[in-house]
Amino acid sequence: MTENDSDLVLDGNAAAGLLQEIFALEITTAQIQCDTCDSVGAVGSLRLYAAPMGAVLRCQHCDARLMTAVRTPHGRWLQMTGARRLRFQRRTGTA
Repeated sequence: MTENDSDLVLDGNAAAGLLQEIFALEITTAQIQCDTCDSVGAVGSLRLYAAPMGAVLRCQHCDARLMTAVRTPHGRWLQMTGARRLRFQRRTGTA
């Protein structure tokens, strides 16, 4: 790493603004890509397997687990190991 590169390495707090923008968006319209079958569709089109403490969202094409969301007394947990990517549409009038 060169001296100039060190200016680009910050801690995770520096990403707070960008991450807050992403996680404040409407999740059901975000496009998610399945890591197993490569299909792409809206999060709202996934199959939901609900339980009292959370949810498992599966691909509508191959039934692979894309997201697991859990609510516990200790916090909220989100696992997305089955998803290749999650893309949000840019809002009209924003950069």
